[in-house]
Amino acid sequence: MGDGANGVYRFSDIAGEPMRRLPPIRGYENAPLVSIKEATQPLIPHVPEIEHMIHTIEGNNKKPEHDLTTDESAAIALYSLEWSPRKNSFYIILNNVLRHSKRDALLPPWFKFFKLLLIALSKLPSTGRRTVYREMELDLREHYKRGARIVWRGFSSCTTAADVLEAEKSFGKTDTRNLFAIECDTEKEISQHSFYPNEEEILLLPGRELQVVALFDMDHQVTMIQLKETVPQFPNIAAITASSPSATISNTTTTATPKAAASSSSSSIVPKSVPQSKPPVKQVKVSYRKKNITDADIQRIIEEEIIQQECTELDLHDKEITHHGVAMLAKALRNNIVRKLFYLTT
Repeated sequence: MGDGANGVYRFSDIAGEPMRRLPPIRGYENAPLVSIKEATQPLIPHVPEIEHMIHTIEGNNKKPEHDLTTDESAAIALYSLEWSPRKNSFYIILNNVLRHSKRDALLPPWFKFFKLLLIALSKLPSTGRRTVYREMELDLREHYKRGARIVWRGFSSCTTAADVLEAEKSFGKTDTRNLFAIECDTEKEISQHSFYPNEEEILLLPGRELQVVALFDMDHQVTMIQLKETVPQFPNIAAITASSPSATISNTTTTATPKAAASSSSSSIVPKSVPQSKPPVKQVKVSYRKKNITDADIQRIIEEEIIQQECTELDLHDKEITHHGVAMLAKALRNNIVRKLFYLTT
């Protein structure tokens, strides 16, 4: 990625996510909206060198995009900033608090900054449903069973290209790892405000609820876990409203226009209804088990089998498929009815 290895760890920071549910994040919505310096003042005892961090990011973005104030843009830059040693990076400490089983007692000093950051993110345009990627160098298949609903409590940094993770983390290694392909519609692209603008970072906000769609075993001890963002039955984070321009952030994290926000009688946006289940799909099985498949064959398979035949079960022999072919398949899986993908290796 553009700035070397600066953002590598942010894109694989999943291990700390608790598997058990936690109470919703509340209280920050009542905090005053203040400057970045005032918002971080209560964090001096909790974040080593926080004042040095603020000094580092100051002045880097004097004319922020998206109608953000300089303080709001600075909040995003501070979140993305890597620090040495890594454990003292701002985002690591914040996410550790958000994922802690006793976070209700730990969050109050963070309320002012948390509100400033979420107000800033609420002003960024949503890009619509897309697939983004994260990676974890652990085997998490036991916790991510098909159909399970998972709540990620911390902020989640993602990328739009799986090969970016491959380049940075060397997928050819023998370590067991998971590649998450996340279909989401509340993500925020923060590159224009990040401390590392060339990283094209996509950020998922805390409290996003994700359903496990499928697991694909790939080569080099890699499992792709396909996730889809869903609307939670109960809110995982309190709603908050910004003004000038008006924008609301909630569990659906929808950005509203000033006109639309003015017509709302509540500070929270009503979550969209969960779609009704679809009728059964005709089963179409396609197998390439006895054929050698390379990256050059992937586009043809996508067009002939996935798009035209609308296959529901695809059996591939991955002897010569690289991460480029995998990325093409992952992109094609966004808008089709494939239910099973056997990605075998010899």
